[in-house]
Amino acid sequence: MAFNQKVTVAGDATYKISNQIKKYTLGDLGFVTNNAGVYILHRALEPEKSLANSIQLKVSVNQDLTGFKLSTVSAGDVVRVDIFKNSHANDMVKLYHFFIDELVARGVLEKMSYD
Repeated sequence: MAFNQKVTVAGDATYKISNQIKKYTLGDLGFVTNNAGVYILHRALEPEKSLANSIQLKVSVNQDLTGFKLSTVSAGDVVRVDIFKNSHANDMVKLYHFFIDELVARGVLEKMSYD
């Protein structure tokens, strides 16, 4: 999947990468850099489970901060999961919005519109 300037999350909203994004902010928020220089953030959406065993919010930002990927994935990044249709949706969606709102407040993403 290619990095995009805009990503639409089905059941939620469309987000775009902010013009205000800074590398040090990504570090402050817990993003780690992989061997290709991509900034990656994983957040557990099931706090009763460990990160490795829970459904996760995964955000990746390319090296030059011009594109990103946003998805919710199963444990081990195996498959995408639609948390808005999950049987435990209320808790996961609440936690998802908490993490997304932090990214918006810190100038990493901008919320464009609701789906």
